[in-house]
Amino acid sequence: MKLKYLIILLFASSFVLSACEKHDFAAGVVSSITSVEDVRDLYKGTEVTITSESLLGAEKIRGVVISNPDSANIASGLVVIQNTTRNKTRGIILAVENANTYKMGDSLLVNISGGKLNKVNGSMQITGLKEANITKTSSGSIIQPQSTSTFNINAKPGDYESTLVQIKGGTVNPPPTPTSVFNGEKSIINGADSIILHTETAASFANAQLPATADFAGILFVKQDANSNTILQIWPRTEADITNRIAPTDPNGPKLGKFPVIITGFVNDAKGADGNYEYFQFRATRDIDFEKTPMAVVTCTNAGSAAPYAGTAPEGGWATGGGRSYKFNLTSGKVLKGEYFYVGGGSKRINGPNSTLISDAKWITAINYVTIDGDGFGSKSSGLLPNSGNAGGISIFEGTNVTETSIPVDVVFFGGTGKTTMFNETGPFGYRVTDSDHYTITDPATKVDQPFFYQGTNQYVIPHKTPADLGIFVKLGGVFDAKTKTWTTARGYEFYEMTQTSAISEIETTGATTINN
Repeated sequence: MKLKYLIILLFASSFVLSACEKHDFAAGVVSSITSVEDVRDLYKGTEVTITSESLLGAEKIRGVVISNPDSANIASGLVVIQNTTRNKTRGIILAVENANTYKMGDSLLVNISGGKLNKVNGSMQITGLKEANITKTSSGSIIQPQSTSTFNINAKPGDYESTLVQIKGGTVNPPPTPTSVFNGEKSIINGADSIILHTETAASFANAQLPATADFAGILFVKQDANSNTILQIWPRTEADITNRIAPTDPNGPKLGKFPVIITGFVNDAKGADGNYEYFQFRATRDIDFEKTPMAVVTCTNAGSAAPYAGTAPEGGWATGGGRSYKFNLTSGKVLKGEYFYVGGGSKRINGPNSTLISDAKWITAINYVTIDGDGFGSKSSGLLPNSGNAGGISIFEGTNVTETSIPVDVVFFGGTGKTTMFNETGPFGYRVTDSDHYTITDPATKVDQPFFYQGTNQYVIPHKTPADLGIFVKLGGVFDAKTKTWTTARGYEFYEMTQTSAISEIETTGATTINN
């Protein structure tokens, strides 16, 4: 027994002695490398000298070079790196000797101890670094840009500063001509927000043709003007950062005219989960090649919690983006006069999960909107259209440049509660309408302008229908004269109850919209 007690005493003594040592076995050995995010967090408004003590023993950062000195669209003497830790991508600018030797895709290990951290012209930067501070560990890394929106960037610019980002479906404003070039600063509209596209005069692509619409990628720089106003700029690294381009429209080219497309039905409440199963049915009233004459479909939802402008009318109207409106660009494919076509969720099923696959129908655009943001604006969502009775809408526009002032070529609204979330009379602002079977931009009796839904006589709304564990296709019906471009019979609504085995013919025949001539 005495031996047992002696062993216990010796064990306890060794535990106490080990506890007195400075090394913390739970924490492990302190790393000499920290994240870009932790370095950025040192800045509190004034210049900071970086020390290992301030970084809890670390003195280095890793990162991949995202700037490209070869294209000359980067200020001289600067290298931009980014890294991803804890599922967060953060970037920072390094002011270094021989900056041109560090190429896009180089992986660097940078000793930043003794460097100065400060904001220079609005962007976070580390200065005081020598060539000896930097070790290139590899080259040729490929960095994919973060796909985001100007809404997200404007809301949290610090999350994207000095990182590689991509704005999908951005539109140059004012619209460029066929002779416009990248050189200089161009305003890119993306939803209700905008951002500056910056191209240096010496950039290798400065004189390349500027598209009217494209996916714009580049490094996000935060700048400050003479009045300390924050300006957000995307600096492309190469011309290849600009993808899915749509060339400027020839001002003398053909236009689609009035009602080239009409809305003929929609599914806002499929059986089961709605995510990626909502879709919208259209008919063409003329032949259309969307590659030559692109269009855009925009949906809106106006539940009280939908943001931005939660509980109020959106100042950006159809182009508000975020959780209020979502855009599908129609930039490829063809339809003939009288043909049905579809836009909506990527599942391409008629009535929710496990229902009839209708991928053989003419789909012009389909997006898995549960995980993918809209084309230019609109945040990913589990449902684009409301089911609760809150008002929702579907619109289609000529072109893909949809702004607050854009007028749709056709529009429908349903589930009409919540007028205050749709229209602000004081502005006035809200969702614009067009002259159609149920809406007029000018009151025909008083001749007073009424360009918005819920303004003046523009009160028509399809009621909300709650299915009894069934999916509903809303057939709009009506008769349209393609020759005179008028509705001879206004659209109504039929709540067609579908099953899991419903066929596409069921929503394209009896009760469907008729086109004459």
